[in-house]
Amino acid sequence: MSQQVAILLASYNGEQFIRAQIDSILSQSCNDWHLFIRDDDSTDSTFAIEQEYANRYPQQITIVNAPSAKHSSKHNFWTLSQYVLDKTDSEYVMFCDQDDVWTQSKVEDTLRAMKSAEQRFQDRRILVHMDLEVVDKDLNVLGDSFIKYRALDPSCTEVNRIVVQNNVTGCTTMLSRKLLQKALELNDIEKIAMHDWWFSLVASVFGHIVFLNKSTIKYRQHGGNVVGATKVNSPSFILKRLSGSNHVKKTLRMAVKQAGVFLDTYHDIPSDDRNTLSEFANLYKKSKIRRVSLIIRKRYLKQGPIQIIGELLFI
Repeated sequence: MSQQVAILLASYNGEQFIRAQIDSILSQSCNDWHLFIRDDDSTDSTFAIEQEYANRYPQQITIVNAPSAKHSSKHNFWTLSQYVLDKTDSEYVMFCDQDDVWTQSKVEDTLRAMKSAEQRFQDRRILVHMDLEVVDKDLNVLGDSFIKYRALDPSCTEVNRIVVQNNVTGCTTMLSRKLLQKALELNDIEKIAMHDWWFSLVASVFGHIVFLNKSTIKYRQHGGNVVGATKVNSPSFILKRLSGSNHVKKTLRMAVKQAGVFLDTYHDIPSDDRNTLSEFANLYKKSKIRRVSLIIRKRYLKQGPIQIIGELLFI
């Protein structure tokens, strides 16, 4: 494959919306891409729809039949990533959900931002990500900015912030090949939270995270979403987070575990970052008071006041 950009689409029972997503990719202003689709044993007509498109556009779409021992979006995207590294020479990789709609200039805008970043960062381990427009199942706008909707701060790219909370949405990202190669040095993805969080952590430690403040996706919210968008500052969210500690505790423990996996995976982490990750990975070996003290002192802080309050209450 000679296209610069490999687009990875992981699907499962997405027959309701997948045509709109694929059509939006086919309508891109930049055509220097190839779409790789892997279905995770759908029980509806998703795979048949994908085959239909692959037959109509064989120069632009490939169905990937690579096996995977596990079934989840994380495993699906990981399998696709390994396939693209092994079978193509594409310099950049983008990730695509099955139920969104891309704006016509998404690939062009992201590629331009990547090329600009490469001029600044000679190591070329780069992750570019963007904002999203939050919409309902019929594409009616719920929020013009996912970043604002979730009270995220894209300027938080330091390891001590990314290790606690990911602010990179996978379906907006483009990774350079060199960054993806580094990320896939991990052997067992069972131990990590999500692929996009891992990619952003790798970029924070070994490369660069670049945010382009532009919404290039209609991020569809519906009953079948694996990971949806809840408005962080809404009364229901605040009540749920401050009254129910289980989710907060589970997320924090997941983050701590992932930090330990990162330390075990890479032996070339810069010393300052290794110390930052090591202290966080050992967080639960300390008393509650010492945990709170460490979080404040080292700024292992989530993004947004409600998130931080929940973190300090339930750590």
